[in-house]
Amino acid sequence: MPPREPRTAGPRRTRTRKARAAQTDVLDVRTSDGWSLRATVDEPAGTPVGVAVLGHAMMARRTEFERPEGGGVRTMLASRGWRVVTFDFRGHGDSGPRAQEGGVYDYDDFVRGDLPAIHAFARARERRRRRVILVGHSLGAHVGLASQGQGLVAFDGFVALGANVWLRELEPLPARWLLKRAVLAAVTATCRRVGRFPARALRLGSDDETRAYFEDFARFARTGRWTARDGADYLAGLQRVSAPVLQVVSDGDRLSCVPDAGARFLARCAGPTELVRVRQADDGSPAPDHMGLVTSGRIASVWDRIEAWMRDVPVARGPF
Repeated sequence: MPPREPRTAGPRRTRTRKARAAQTDVLDVRTSDGWSLRATVDEPAGTPVGVAVLGHAMMARRTEFERPEGGGVRTMLASRGWRVVTFDFRGHGDSGPRAQEGGVYDYDDFVRGDLPAIHAFARARERRRRRVILVGHSLGAHVGLASQGQGLVAFDGFVALGANVWLRELEPLPARWLLKRAVLAAVTATCRRVGRFPARALRLGSDDETRAYFEDFARFARTGRWTARDGADYLAGLQRVSAPVLQVVSDGDRLSCVPDAGARFLARCAGPTELVRVRQADDGSPAPDHMGLVTSGRIASVWDRIEAWMRDVPVARGPF
């Protein structure tokens, strides 16, 4: 069954004018369990070439796609004719309550609640069939792929920016695996002590994360299984992701999604798949780090390649 069409909260809708988008709407999308997700929709000046749904990383929010100011991914895609849907996962940005405000959520809520609602919203705005592509950074990408693998969404294609889940079978270096386990142990210990992970206070991100959320990641690493709390196998589900996937990794990403681990993650998808490895920035400086894949503004040539790939993604012929 396709996800039910979400409701939008009319009173919160605003309209502004942008130089590179004919119209921008800010609105709320309701999930099946009643959470309100804040989304921004940029309409291009002409007929859209497709719909790009932008999903942000952990400890972040939708505004990461607006960096650097005036030259972010959101603006670039809208200026090239894409209808752009940028949203905050529950507990992040304007989709409160946030973790520091008592918000409660776990990883499965993103897979089974947030992505299906946003996908249904993106599809519902279409009066004709156009390609709908998820451009996901880290969390946004692997949540989307997990949701697609479980049959909860039907994106036509995926751009995965540094997408990886910390599992032993996806990490070829024993020393780096030990470091990842140590990082997760420190994070979960902090969560138990504070009640959440205080990313803002530690200057590790714009948004805190809940204890339940990071305990899920610790469970993935400890058991070697990327699964839902009820046992549904997200990793096995990648074999049911037949939509094309473009994975972008960077030599400057030293832990979150190093290139070899990112390649192993991509190989689990049914395909067709393509890997782009960023070895240096356009100006010859070192390749961007994990967040810099989206925010640095130094790899415009890579984004040109990404946008061209998106245009080549075929529109699915099956029912939505």
